[in-house]
Amino acid sequence: MNQILTVLIFISLNIFSLSATATSEDRLGQARLFLGSTQTQPTELNTELAAQGLKKVDLNNKFGVEITFPFSDKLSGGLRYSKYLISQDEINSSSATDYKVGIDQDIAALVGRFIFYKTEFLHLDTVLGVGGSNTNYEIKTATQNGSLTKKGTPFASLYSTGGVSLALGKEKYFFVIEGGYESQKIDSFDRSGTINSNVKSIDLSGPYLTIGFMFEGIPISKGK
Repeated sequence: MNQILTVLIFISLNIFSLSATATSEDRLGQARLFLGSTQTQPTELNTELAAQGLKKVDLNNKFGVEITFPFSDKLSGGLRYSKYLISQDEINSSSATDYKVGIDQDIAALVGRFIFYKTEFLHLDTVLGVGGSNTNYEIKTATQNGSLTKKGTPFASLYSTGGVSLALGKEKYFFVIEGGYESQKIDSFDRSGTINSNVKSIDLSGPYLTIGFMFEGIPISKGK
C-alpha cells in the first residue's frame, strides 16, 4: 500500500508540474487521478469462498489515471489505466492459519467524454469506455493453494464502462466524483497449483463510484 501511495504522489506531482508550466501556445489535454470501488456480487466465486470459510467479495477496489485529448469543445478522448485489487481473509480469523483469497487486475480502456455542461467552476460530462483486462486470482485454504490467471498480449478479457462525472474547482484544478457501471466477466482460466474446478468464471460487473482530481491544461504538444 505504501508503494501505491508513493506512485500516486509521484504521478500527481508530475501532472501538477506539467499543468502549471503549460502556455497558451501549447495543445492542451486533461488528466485525472482517481480511486474508488465497484460494487459487485460474483455469485459463483462467493459460493466457493463461503464453502472455504472465506469472506465473500462485494467490492473491487481500484485506482488509476486517465489522459484525454480534446477533439472539439464538447468531445474528448484518450486512455484510462486502472489497477484493481481484492483481498479477503477468513470469516473466523485464526492466528494458526493464513487462509485468504486475492484478485489482482490490470485494466486499460479507450475512453470518450462528452461535456454537456461547463462553467468556470463546474464541469459535467458523460464517459464511455471499452478495453481489456488481465487477471490473477490466488487462493490459500486448508485444501487449496493455487491460482487462476487470464492474461494476454496486451489484454485477455473484454471490459466496458459508462458513467457521469461532476468536477468542482477553478481554472486548472478540480475535485471530481464519478459514478456509473462497468462490465467484465473473466473465464477460461489457466490453472496452477492445487486448486479445484468450482470457479469457472468470475463476473466482476457492477456500479462504481470514484473520487479524485482533474487537471486541465496538460500540454500534449508544445507550441512554437
